[in-house]
Amino acid sequence: MTSLQCDVKNCANFRDGCCCRPSIQVEGCTARGCDQTYCSSFQEKDGAFSNSCSCSVPNTALEIRCTAGNCVHQKNNACTASMISVCGSTACRKDETECASFSLN
Repeated sequence: MTSLQCDVKNCANFRDGCCCRPSIQVEGCTARGCDQTYCSSFQEKDGAFSNSCSCSVPNTALEIRCTAGNCVHQKNNACTASMISVCGSTACRKDETECASFSLN
């Protein structure tokens, strides 16, 4: 499992600086930098949806699936880093997030 630091406060899965999902998906199959990646598990927070979110317990470590084939941490569509950071504190859409730990092969 990978330790995840997340600052995407507008995501329905965000609680106490952590993600509440059991796993996330990072996209960026042709990415050459952090800004070309995003968390496709992002779900916009709104009053009705965030109250009904099935994942409500913050996780400090979770499975991270990843399509960023140019990242040194991606192996077999999974992140092998011991810790990553997903950024986008003002994000309103998934494409406004990014994996700040992306490192070019």
